[in-house]
Amino acid sequence: MVERVISGGPGAATAPFVPSAARPAVNDPAVVRALDVIHRRYREPLRIETLAREAGVSRTVLGERFVRLLGEPPMRYCGHWRLHVAAEMLASGEHNATAVAFAVGFQSEAAFNRAFKRAFGAPPLRWREQSALSAELPSQKVRHCTARDGTRLAWSAVGSGLPLVKTANWLNHLEFDWQSPLWSHWLKELTREHCLIRYDERGNGMSDWNTPDLSFESFVDDLETVVDAAGVDQFDLFAISQGAPVAVAYSLRHPGRIRRMLLLGGYARGWARRLTGDDLARREAMLVLTRTGWGGDNPAYRQMFTSLYIPDGTPEQLGWYNELQRISTSPSNAERLQRVLSTIDVTAMLPKVTVPTLVLHARNDHVISVSAGRELAAGIPGARFVELDSQNHVLLEHEPAWPRFLSLARDFFAGRE
Repeated sequence: MVERVISGGPGAATAPFVPSAARPAVNDPAVVRALDVIHRRYREPLRIETLAREAGVSRTVLGERFVRLLGEPPMRYCGHWRLHVAAEMLASGEHNATAVAFAVGFQSEAAFNRAFKRAFGAPPLRWREQSALSAELPSQKVRHCTARDGTRLAWSAVGSGLPLVKTANWLNHLEFDWQSPLWSHWLKELTREHCLIRYDERGNGMSDWNTPDLSFESFVDDLETVVDAAGVDQFDLFAISQGAPVAVAYSLRHPGRIRRMLLLGGYARGWARRLTGDDLARREAMLVLTRTGWGGDNPAYRQMFTSLYIPDGTPEQLGWYNELQRISTSPSNAERLQRVLSTIDVTAMLPKVTVPTLVLHARNDHVISVSAGRELAAGIPGARFVELDSQNHVLLEHEPAWPRFLSLARDFFAGRE
């Protein structure tokens, strides 16, 4: 972190500002040196020549390494970093939009407003109003632990009460999620009566992107590592989407540590194991689009996923989810993660689960069919299955399915089901 002075533009105020937006975890020395320049000197009109000189490599080499490790060229990353610093400044409530625009290197407020809206789905002032809602959340401290293979994992524990561990899902970013118009209602409710323990999966978010192993077994190992780092002996386990099979596998390793297990929008078999015909062909085509268009400025490729995950989302939520996908992982990791998730199959594990389990699923989920949720519940002895009236894979605060979910979850964790 570095202290910068906000000054020098129309309407700018003089005040110290220390950006704390999350840095990506990379281990290439040249890229690390270039990132240090970008992160510290975000107000300056940096050039690729400057970054290459500071990194000690050629422009071509630096560009290739950025794309391979971060999914985008250095100057594009620089522009995105400035906007994230701007978002943090706006969220602090201490600076007006004009001051922020000049503080992060824009020459006009109009240009800043256009760039900010493209990145976050809303103009700066409207976005700040939305982010103010997250101020109701308790403070979060991101910590790190190390998996058995040396992969560095980011995790946090927020709130008080019985521990509730949430498995990772597609995709997470501990800090970006904390200011999210999509996850704020989740975080507020889940920390109301619990100590919520979350983490970023290997290969994305604030955990190591350059990991030696991306596999289902490593995902289960990571959950085990985070739980041990948090020091909780017994807890409730909550899993969304791909987190469901991870939770199932973990429950067989440590059945005595889990009080109750809630699975939402999950499956026992990955898409390559359960889809056929045209459905499988369409899903394979999405992998090709991921490889070619994930890291670009044009959000059209990522919008494909966003429209499936939250079809009823507001413009702010849609824009935020597009941006989450871009900053949370690289194109190569996004493709690798999808490949791994596609081949998951825990059907043989289901009859061995002994933990009390509630399975919930949106009736018209466009990402994972409700039939996958039924299959998951049917395989777990004594599991209860409930359909929710929604078409969103991530439940939204304004839809009737959200209070229904909360009621079911509270009763389940309290033993009143």
